[in-house]
Formats: sequence, structure tokens, C-alpha cells
Amino acid sequence: MAGIAAKAVGSNISTIMLHRGQTEVHNSNARFKVVVAGRRWGKSMLALISLIKWAQIPGSRVWYVAPSYRLAKQIIWDELKAAVPRNWVKKIHETELSIRLVNGSIIECKGADDPNGLLGVGLNYVILDEFQDMKENVWKRSLRPTLARDRGHAMFIGTPRGYNLLYDVHMLGQDPDNKMWDSWVFPTVTSPFIPSEEIEQARSDMDIKTFRQEFEASFENMSGRVYYQFDRNIHTGKFPFNPDLPIWVGQDFNIDPMATAIMQPQRDGSIHVVDEIYKHGSNTLEICDILEQRYYKYMGKNNGQVCIYPDPAGTARQHARGESDLDIFRERGFNYIKFRRKHPRISDRVNAVNRMLMDANGQVRMHVDSKCKNVIKSFEQVLYKEGTPDIDKRPSVEHITDALGYPIELEYPTRKIVIAGRSL
Repeated sequence: MAGIAAKAVGSNISTIMLHRGQTEVHNSNARFKVVVAGRRWGKSMLALISLIKWAQIPGSRVWYVAPSYRLAKQIIWDELKAAVPRNWVKKIHETELSIRLVNGSIIECKGADDPNGLLGVGLNYVILDEFQDMKENVWKRSLRPTLARDRGHAMFIGTPRGYNLLYDVHMLGQDPDNKMWDSWVFPTVTSPFIPSEEIEQARSDMDIKTFRQEFEASFENMSGRVYYQFDRNIHTGKFPFNPDLPIWVGQDFNIDPMATAIMQPQRDGSIHVVDEIYKHGSNTLEICDILEQRYYKYMGKNNGQVCIYPDPAGTARQHARGESDLDIFRERGFNYIKFRRKHPRISDRVNAVNRMLMDANGQVRMHVDSKCKNVIKSFEQVLYKEGTPDIDKRPSVEHITDALGYPIELEYPTRKIVIAGRSL
């Protein structure tokens, strides 16, 4: 068995062997490490050893973060208590899932379901386990700032679930010019502790896409996808803005984030998504500012080149001065606005977009410029709630494809509908 003994991290686990893949990660000097691995590869053991290694540095604050408090307790808490040498421990707090060591270090287990509980501390090391099931702001807005003061380190661990956040950080580690990051992909078969017959049994028990995702650590498009026709290998590429073509602005009025998709109908009847605006904690005035900066040349009362296609809710939401979101657009010079008085059925909007992505004859009539990363992410990650026709809004990734769907459903409906609202 290839590997190293974990002697440096305490007598309780001094006999545990790290297999070859775990050893490679353990020995890396990268500040941010990303481990993408199949089920039962040994992710939790690697996390355990890494936590205790960092806690040996006196006065360190070390965190293990799982998608929820319950999972943090379930995955690692009991093993962590058993692994830390007794003579290192000053106090164990069961409710807070924390271990205070005699050298002044603290190891804590946290749940990402309470973002407020992740704020305001300085960390030396953090592990984000099952990262594929966390929201984007857990890392970017809550945990990344906690590492700034002491240039703390982090490890991301997970099993693929489509092209989501885990894929994004994995790609940072694959960039040879990004020296702070490193990433690895380890199929379950690379662990010497899993019998080959168990893997073969799993192969016969699962469909091929699930097996590749769970055991081969392969990034696969997820089942239950709302925009199932989207394939980044078919629909994305270089589709730049054309100043001679109309500019359609699909607008969703969710506050966090505000999402805007900029599209251009092509002369052949297809649509190019050429730009996007995706702002957390934003407002309609700020979106208007950005649109003016980018497209002021194409605005004007006698020029219908820029047309706003808003969420119909924008006619109702009132601001401090009593005006609606659409009033704000008009006041800022966006004179061409097309919308429905009532929301179309979600299925109509989704079906219209899927048909543009690829119709029953295999014709593709929508393409997305590769810089529109939030559009691509949304196409790949918006899912239905299991067993229902309802969109799962918990990951909060649907807003920009909602925005994109308003002009598509209005201009290319899947069934004939009379336009009930038009503002010029």
C-alpha cells in the first residue's frame, strides 16, 4: 500500500495510512486545495488529518464546515473527538461542536445553513466539505474574508454535482498560472481501501451518468434539469455584441441578485445572449446606470434598438417615492418596454427557451457568449423539485434564466398568446 503514516498529527491516529492520492494532497503547498473525489475515496479521513495538523500550530482557529450543522456532526464530529490526543484537549463543547486545545488552538465544526454564524472571525484554516451542496456566498462572502488577516488556507472537498461551484474552484486549481490554487480529481477506484467488487456492484446498480458522477468523480449534467436542452459544448462560444442589431434586455427584479440578460436577435432568426448583469444587493437604479454606460449610444425616444422585457412584477413593486420599477426605467430614458400584464405560466416560458436551445428537428437557435458565466451556470443548475413540476428555488440560481425567458416567451411563444401590455 502506497502512502505515509499520519504520525505528525497525534498518537490516536499515528497508525493511519494515507493512500497515494491523500498523500499528494497532504504534501501540496498550495494555499487553496480542491479535492474532487468519488464516494468512499477517503475525503473525510483526509479532512480529519488536515484539521489536526493545522491545530498543532499554537493559537490557531481551525474550522470544518459542512452544508448543515447536522451533517457536520454526522460526518466528522465523533471521529474528530476520538482522533485528537487526550492530553491535547483542554475542553470539549458538545453543543457548539468545538474542541479547545491546551496550546490555545480551537477546532470547530460549523454548518453552512447558518451564514451569520460564519462571519466576523479570523481563521487560519478551513475545510469546506460537500462543497457542491453549498451556496456561492458561503465561500465568497462569509469564509473567504475570514482568511485575509493571517493569510489563512482552505481545502474544498466534494463529489461532482453538475457544473456547479465545485467545478468552478476545481478549474481555478487547474490554471497553471494560478499558484495559490491546486486541484485534483480522484475516482473511487484510486482508493486501495474499496474492494473492486463493490465498485462493479455499484456499476450494475446505477445508471451510467450517476455512476460516473458518484464513483468516477466526473462532472456530469444533472438529472431533473429545467433547461435540459442546454449543452455548453453546443451552445457556448464567441458571440459578441453587434452594434447594428436590436438589443433585448430581459430583466428580473429579485433584489439579491438583480439579474439582467442582454440578447440580440440575429438576421437568421436565432438569438445570441451577448452580455449579462448579475448584482447582489442591487436595485433598479443601479441596473439602469450600468445599462446606460454600456448602451447609451443606442437609446433614445426615436430609436427602438434597445427594448426592455421586464418581469411583470415590475409594474407593481413600489419604491420610496411611489414609483414602480418600470417607472424608473422610463424616467431613465428606456422608452421601449414590452411586457405581459400577468406572468405567463412557468412551463410556457421554460418550453419556449428549451425550444430555442434545440427544437424537435435538432435545430439550435440560441447561443450564449462564454463570458456570460451566470447564464451558463443557471442553464446547467436550475432543477425541478424532485417529483414535482416546480422549480427548486433554494440554490437561488434561476433568476437570470427567468430574465432571459421573458423576451423569449413573448417573442417566440410556444402557443399563440395576445400581447396584453406594451409600452413605447
